Amino acid sequence: MTAERSLSRFSGWSELQPLCTSGMLEDRRPFFSGTNVQSRMSEVRRAINDIRIHWDRYPDFMAELRAYMERVSPDSPEAADPELDGQLAELFASTKDWADRRADGGPQPEDYSAVRLYTSDAGYQRIFSTINTAFRTVSLTGDPVALRSAAFLVELLSIDLFNYRHTHRTADNFQGTVYRGMAVTAEELAAFTRAAAGPVEQRYLSVPLAMMSASRSQEKAMAFAWETAKRFPDRRPLLWSIDVAGLPPELLGAYRSAFPASTVTSMCAVPVDGLSAYAYEKEVLLRGPFFQILGMTEDSAAGPGRGPMHTIEAVMLNSNRDHVTTIASDEGEDRRARDLFRTVVTMHRAGLCLDYARTRGFDADADVYRAQLDRNRAEFDRLTAAA
Repeated sequence: MTAERSLSRFSGWSELQPLCTSGMLEDRRPFFSGTNVQSRMSEVRRAINDIRIHWDRYPDFMAELRAYMERVSPDSPEAADPELDGQLAELFASTKDWADRRADGGPQPEDYSAVRLYTSDAGYQRIFSTINTAFRTVSLTGDPVALRSAAFLVELLSIDLFNYRHTHRTADNFQGTVYRGMAVTAEELAAFTRAAAGPVEQRYLSVPLAMMSASRSQEKAMAFAWETAKRFPDRRPLLWSIDVAGLPPELLGAYRSAFPASTVTSMCAVPVDGLSAYAYEKEVLLRGPFFQILGMTEDSAAGPGRGPMHTIEAVMLNSNRDHVTTIASDEGEDRRARDLFRTVVTMHRAGLCLDYARTRGFDADADVYRAQLDRNRAEFDRLTAAA
């Protein structure tokens, strides 16, 4: 059954959770946590920068990635999968580059082997295990090959997403509501409930650098949640309803006016059903998303005989400034661009959250979002004046 092949990608929480950061999920230890958070993030930035600066070593990076993937997820004779072997061979034989950086500027063969591998069941397990294993290593410097391989794999996925929305305009600047069904334990559900009711400043969940699948179909996302919960009696269905927004032209224009060489795209939310063998899933791939949690509801009649379905309402932006031309030093010009971009994103998101709180009559939340919006506007004025 095709739906069974996709459950882990669309409804898994245990695999995704280690890569998440959150303000309120208590002991759910994220990757970027603890006293060494800044140094760990700096290591990742350095690895990505090194790959981009030395793109001429692409064959070496690919060979290293292949060896690392085989090491962390070795094949066994009884688990032979010709389809996966073919997808991996296509990825390892690929020569990717950002569409707007190709030398001749002419039409190029469309190669989305990284995303195609991700949207297959076995490929998803292989990709996610590679990223997760590397980024969860206690000492990243202890295994530079693991870090570099994971960073290179993220770069290949990013290039595919950038190029797909660059070539297929229907996939560019996606805005709308997407859904992700999960099956969580009672303890995890309680933690999510407390997070949704906690201080506004801590109601967030992000998945730095990694990918998260969602569907434009609420019905399918709910089905994934119910199916997973049915397989594991100790789990409860949980639905994420995520409004994906883009930056308004005036804010995007202000950023581009200050930093005209910077590339901004909608790479954080790309519909990939045209690349997936399971187009009916209406998949949208979310890259490194940051969700602001707006609230949580419970529908006791969500499914006859199935019990309640809890729904987390959230908002995120599709905008991203990651590109081969971005050397993430977090110093000088890069720091100024990063600060301004973060401000315009945060300002627009705060405005969306304020509208939601007003509509729902959440006066206390509205006061917090209004204060945040005022701070963002003051910071925006300061940064644009300096630029």
